Amino acid sequence: MSVASNAQGISGKVTDTRQQPVDAATVILQLPDSTFVDVMITDSTGIFRFSARPDRYRLIIQHMLFETTEAEGSGTDAGTLVLQPKDHALDEVVIKGERPLVKVEQGRLVYDMPQLTAKRLVTNAYEALLQLPGVMEQNDVLTLAGSGNVSVILNGKPSSMTYEQTVTLLKSMPASRVERAEVMYSAPPQYHVRGAAINLMLKGYKPGEGGLQGEVDGSYIQEKKAGGDGSVTLTWLSRKWDVDAMYHVNDRYSRQSMEFSALHTVNGKTHDIYLSDTGEGRVLTHTFRMGTVWKPNEKNNLSMNYTGSLSPDATNYLTAQGNVTRSHNDKRSDAQMHNAAFGYASGFGLSAGADYTYYLNENTQDFTDTEGGGTTFMSGSRQRIDRWKAYADQSHTLPKEWKLNYGASFTYVNDRNAQHYSLPEMSGQNSESHISEYTYNLYAGFDKTFNPQWSLSASTAVEYYKMMDYRKWAVYPAFQLNYSPSSSHILQLSFSSDKTYPDYWTLSGNVSYMNGYQESIGNAYLRPYASYSGTLTYIFKNKYIFLMNYGYRPDYFMQMTYLDSKRLKAVYNFQNWDFVKTLTFTAIIPFKAGTWWDSQLTLNAQLKHDKASYYYDAPFDNKRWAGIGVWTNTFTLSKHPDIRMEVSAFGQAGAIQGSYELAPLGYVDTALRYTFADGKAMIQVKGSDIFGGINRFRIKSRNGNQHFDMDITNYSRRFTLSFSYKFGGYKKKNTKDVDTSRFGM
Repeated sequence: MSVASNAQGISGKVTDTRQQPVDAATVILQLPDSTFVDVMITDSTGIFRFSARPDRYRLIIQHMLFETTEAEGSGTDAGTLVLQPKDHALDEVVIKGERPLVKVEQGRLVYDMPQLTAKRLVTNAYEALLQLPGVMEQNDVLTLAGSGNVSVILNGKPSSMTYEQTVTLLKSMPASRVERAEVMYSAPPQYHVRGAAINLMLKGYKPGEGGLQGEVDGSYIQEKKAGGDGSVTLTWLSRKWDVDAMYHVNDRYSRQSMEFSALHTVNGKTHDIYLSDTGEGRVLTHTFRMGTVWKPNEKNNLSMNYTGSLSPDATNYLTAQGNVTRSHNDKRSDAQMHNAAFGYASGFGLSAGADYTYYLNENTQDFTDTEGGGTTFMSGSRQRIDRWKAYADQSHTLPKEWKLNYGASFTYVNDRNAQHYSLPEMSGQNSESHISEYTYNLYAGFDKTFNPQWSLSASTAVEYYKMMDYRKWAVYPAFQLNYSPSSSHILQLSFSSDKTYPDYWTLSGNVSYMNGYQESIGNAYLRPYASYSGTLTYIFKNKYIFLMNYGYRPDYFMQMTYLDSKRLKAVYNFQNWDFVKTLTFTAIIPFKAGTWWDSQLTLNAQLKHDKASYYYDAPFDNKRWAGIGVWTNTFTLSKHPDIRMEVSAFGQAGAIQGSYELAPLGYVDTALRYTFADGKAMIQVKGSDIFGGINRFRIKSRNGNQHFDMDITNYSRRFTLSFSYKFGGYKKKNTKDVDTSRFGM
């Protein structure tokens, strides 16, 4: 008897004789010959779900207050299983226990999200994601302790949207939609992402939940100027067809400032530079999606969807004053993205799909500098990207608990960039570029369970990459070894490899002027960099997590500031370094006090080594320890009515970034939430960076002739009032996101 593993696994519900859901019942999945397959625990609604799906199976349901029940079946819907109470009762005895925070399934760290977020102030899937141990938001980017940046996957499908679009999608999705989260420090290749990844599994369709469902929500955000967002999501569900539609609008205001001082040496003469920048921007973004899934039977489905995003007439104003420039920079942009995707999933382990993405970004700049004779010009820039992608994946379940995976993907990108200046004397900087990119990828891997204590997952991907005259073969090995000597001790060793390519606008080599002294210059010769990461994870009593990670990234690149030795300009530019090495230790410690205090403390210590032997005339070789602490606390002020408060704090000690020395930074957020109407309605008040001024980036560089200080303030103190209401039970379809991570100017 074979066992197929796909998105349509076995699910069902466990109730008592009064049709009330039974929480924390143990559900054991076996083959008819009593061969063990998997085990799950029912959630607070009595629901259980297995990823495996044998042709025929036996379920054994156990609970200390009910008689053990067995049931045999086939297909994905196990139906409702009713438990009979035991014929004895414990009078006036209260039994308290704690369900495991995390468990390991097929090498993945699996979290029961309803349990994890039950007492915490989360209103959407993005906030639920931040509750996962080790997940943090740094500089508006999600990171996973011990691994840095992390990919987000929905129902086994990788996200191919920009970070902002992914956040918009997750924030429009209620936290109650997320059933479980799978954290992987080395993602299997069939997900088409490498390195660390988090797979969010959404609650799927269940019999009796068809019809129209949805949610409306809105937020008012007050900073120096007001902003806000709102969304409407509608879904129609049936056994054969699922149709969903979503519209989200976001009015985002931003404000920033920078104080810059330098001793800038040009041709042997040192200039004392002082510069003060202030700026603000606003962008109104419309995101919309329409999708459908046809399910001819329980083993096969076809999906088609369209995703669009429009950001018309975004504005950004920047004023600079100092002893080398007095400038005003007025930038306006129009951006749009359209994606059409098609996918097929079979009952015999095959999944395949194709999509097309169109992206267009047009910018205008009105620049005036009254210092040094004055300079005034108009410029226009344009980026258009067409991308085609196709993929196919196959999995086989073999005897003796072997599983084979293999697949292929192909991506073609056509990128066209242009930039033109109005001044004749600047015509030499006019540019047009055309980039064609081809990526061919083949992979094969296996999963093997040796016994209840040991399991191994390993894979190798071979990739051929071609961009203009650059051609490169690369091999990406990955593995994950799991050892669990007992239920209280879990050890996991993982290794992953990846490669990061520059964004297309940087490769165009274009010049952008920030003010009369600072400018950004692209680099057409920038090379991609490789990443190698090894992580050792120890989990104690299914809740205390300790990690050690080593990372090595040769040819690493990032944007830094360089004081040009030949002209009085500060240049923002990407250059390849020798390497970045990191050694990271992380401890994640949850704590509870009764039912009123739920807390989690994350401590991170990292030794970082940055080296660049050929960084202009200012090479660097820096090494330093740094630390990060995150403390989240949720307090239940009242159960009836349901009122809760959250206080969270983030702090980072001094660190390095290339030749930079970074000063400590931190912030404190707090929120108060009232939930009513049987949990369907919510009002929340939140204060972000309530002390203000702490979340500032202070940068110092003392590297040969590179002598400067930057004090950058991103004003993040804000007040947010939110309201949401769910109707019809809510169902949001899994969708394939659109990859625009290397788009934009």
